[in-house]
Amino acid sequence: MVTAQEEDLQLLLEKFLEDKENKQIEEELKQLIEDPKNDTQKIIDEMIKTNIELKMKSKKLETELQRPSSYLIKKNVPKKKMKFTSVESPKDDSQYLNISCSFQVTTQFEYELQQGQALITFEDEQVAQNVIKRGKHLVELENEKVKLTAKAVPLKTGLSLQVNTKISKKKIDVAEIPDVLSEEQMRDKLALCFSKSHYGGGEVEHVEYHKNSRTAVITFLKNGVADNILKHKEYPLYTSTNSYQIVHVSPHVEKQIEKLQVFSGISKRTVLLMGLKNIQEDEESIEDEIHIHFQKGSNGGGDVEVVKCALKKPEIVYFEADLDQGCLTWGS
Repeated sequence: MVTAQEEDLQLLLEKFLEDKENKQIEEELKQLIEDPKNDTQKIIDEMIKTNIELKMKSKKLETELQRPSSYLIKKNVPKKKMKFTSVESPKDDSQYLNISCSFQVTTQFEYELQQGQALITFEDEQVAQNVIKRGKHLVELENEKVKLTAKAVPLKTGLSLQVNTKISKKKIDVAEIPDVLSEEQMRDKLALCFSKSHYGGGEVEHVEYHKNSRTAVITFLKNGVADNILKHKEYPLYTSTNSYQIVHVSPHVEKQIEKLQVFSGISKRTVLLMGLKNIQEDEESIEDEIHIHFQKGSNGGGDVEVVKCALKKPEIVYFEADLDQGCLTWGS
């Protein structure tokens, strides 16, 4: 428990630190410290200990803030056929140019089509909106008139972004660097070791060393050096004349996210139809009958692209953004 004398001393110290020119505060503080009734040394020791602990916490937080952040994006990239070609005898340094690629990532919406529902996609957006606006539709199914309700498909907000990746041909990443030297000394050792031609190295242009994560990025002056070193995943790092430790080397990859777009999850050309219960015919026949009905302009419809029914059990369909057309398309 803090005593009244301790509170007085702490208060006077705080005031004195704020206004060191105030002679009155300085005199009061001096008298309080010299008072034999007060255990001022113990109080001062406690305050010094608290200050040290606060400085250590502050330094730890600053270190955590300086750590580079990374983000993981989970996306099932569709399979595509790719053809790789190579230059057998390049006449210039084109073989050492950075390798780069760019790809688009778009949110895929999962939608559960409940039993007794159907999805219909029109070619014209306006036709779909008119069908929704009308609401109720009498459709002939199994030689009977069935009342179907048309609504917009409820989807969540989506995300689209472009990821640009570049693999440098002049830089390498180094990991598992031993923490045995100061930051400046280790930077010099890295530059020295990776410049040795005996191990495939070359003249080093720049060293970016991160002591906290024990990693570094080495930039070489000439092309081709990085490729020579990366032929092996390990490299000897000499920290002294007769002592070395193995560090791991890997290609330096730079990632950049561009064209981040948040779009509304509304399929403007697709309509949800409800009311398909107690239907005995197979789904394909019902899909054909719905297609024929909504294909007619007299029924408020228009050209239909596709119809999907869920008569016996729920079905999962997936919507994806067609950024070129500015709409959502789907497939089961």
